[in-house]
Amino acid sequence: MSVLYDGQPALKDFNLSVTPGETLALVGPSGCGKTTALSLCNAMVRPSAGAVTVDGEDLSQASEGGLRALRARMGFIPQDLGLVPNLRVSQNVLSGRLGKQGLLRSVATAFSTRNPEHERALSILDELGIGEKLFHRVDSLSGGERQRVAIARALYQEADYLIADEPLSALDPARARETITLLTEVARTKELTLLLSMHDIELAREFVPRLVGLRAGSVLFDGASGELSEAELSALYDLEEEDRVG
Repeated sequence: MSVLYDGQPALKDFNLSVTPGETLALVGPSGCGKTTALSLCNAMVRPSAGAVTVDGEDLSQASEGGLRALRARMGFIPQDLGLVPNLRVSQNVLSGRLGKQGLLRSVATAFSTRNPEHERALSILDELGIGEKLFHRVDSLSGGERQRVAIARALYQEADYLIADEPLSALDPARARETITLLTEVARTKELTLLLSMHDIELAREFVPRLVGLRAGSVLFDGASGELSEAELSALYDLEEEDRVG
């Protein structure tokens, strides 16, 4: 499979198979293609050559309705978290059902003050340790609390897949460790498929059982985290600037 942007390869000869319920992390330097690879999973990016198959369905053949249904099963946490800062935590979390409920019902649910769905949102936030923030505005929260709101939104969505693009990038070391612990534990207990992209290779090796190392849009390593050798690690990150892709 390959993906080209303006004729330049973002991914080339890229092949990846993920088992339901598996946790894996894409690792590698900035610009190696991690975000593009994650975006293939829900057809936010289409391959220039090759195919993406989810649960046996070729996404290039899926209807718009089929893609909406697929995306409703995928909780996507972008690098910027995708939260609305001037809305309450509850409203951000409840917007997670937009793909399943439709716009009007989701808006009505999010802005109603007497909706039983608030209890479900509260339960999820309690699991994540920030239940008391239910009616706080997102822009009043710390970075770590915002991360948890984004995770709560994905869980409220009742997703089968949790996809997080650099979820630790804006966090200090202690908060990063706390967040990766939370993500992997949530995926394990709820039997979700968890796909991450990560810069912190040490945290990835410690918490994620399978690593896929990308260099210049190609897979350099794919295996158990404990099998990543120092030579492979060096080859993965010791890149010449011209080798990097956007």
